Amino acid sequence: MSFIPEMPRPRGKRETAGTPGTPETPGSREVRELMERLDAVVASARRAEERAAEWSSRQFVGRADEGRIVARTDALGTLVALEIHPLSRKRLDARRLADEITAAVVMAERAATDARDELMNAPRP
Repeated sequence: MSFIPEMPRPRGKRETAGTPGTPETPGSREVRELMERLDAVVASARRAEERAAEWSSRQFVGRADEGRIVARTDALGTLVALEIHPLSRKRLDARRLADEITAAVVMAERAATDARDELMNAPRP
């Protein structure tokens, strides 16, 4: 790092670096570049926050027994709704009904996990 002595400034109207007709000093260029990087980081964080908010408000669906059993989870994979068509209750015994319900819930949880992983692994600028 070299030391560059500061040149005396003329008295009177003070000009700032970056204004038309004024040369940019190395220090002011570094500050400007750092500010641009900071702005980019803040914008990226804002976009990530918006994506996370959108993801957290979604519901994820899993279906089983030809779509007659529908499970819905929130973004964390917590079951929020379960719909079982009367035909499924009628034609499936307790064991098969339980297996189909479990399959629907697992599919919904997997969809929530996949969406979370996609959000976390999204390319960053």
